[in-house]
Amino acid sequence: MNQLTFENQPMTLIEHDGRLWLKSADIARALGYARTDKLTRVYDRHESEFTGSMTCVVETPTLGFPNLTSETRMFSLRGAHLLGMFARTANGMKFRKWVLDQLDAIEEQRVANRSLMSEWYDAKAALDNQNRFASLCGRGLNDHKRQKPPLMQRIALIAEKIQPSLSFS
Repeated sequence: MNQLTFENQPMTLIEHDGRLWLKSADIARALGYARTDKLTRVYDRHESEFTGSMTCVVETPTLGFPNLTSETRMFSLRGAHLLGMFARTANGMKFRKWVLDQLDAIEEQRVANRSLMSEWYDAKAALDNQNRFASLCGRGLNDHKRQKPPLMQRIALIAEKIQPSLSFS
């Protein structure tokens, strides 16, 4: 879990189904609502404008009672931004800007991480295609022998960039 802070208000990012989510209670406090059910009312009034990728309900164990669960509504950062658009609180405008900044930061991080991985997957796919082609016919085998070493070298170079290096001095 990651921790974000909006105006000294801690907000926990929860990973669920490969996505990052915020609890509605955290969003309500950040927007300045005294009670979390006020945010629920905002959501209920505009429910049709939210998609499944913006909100979900998750069952969580109740603290101290392992057999009891409670339902918690969570919102993605996009869903939190939309809530900020509908909120009529003093913090609404600051919260919307903050959420967009968080989305940009997360996307930049994903793009940086994704670029090396996607490059590696592309190189691996080219090698796999070359291997399939080589097995189809004898002439393909000769082409394969010629094209395989540079593909293997490309994969090795990308894999070297992906692996973190430790300097021992």
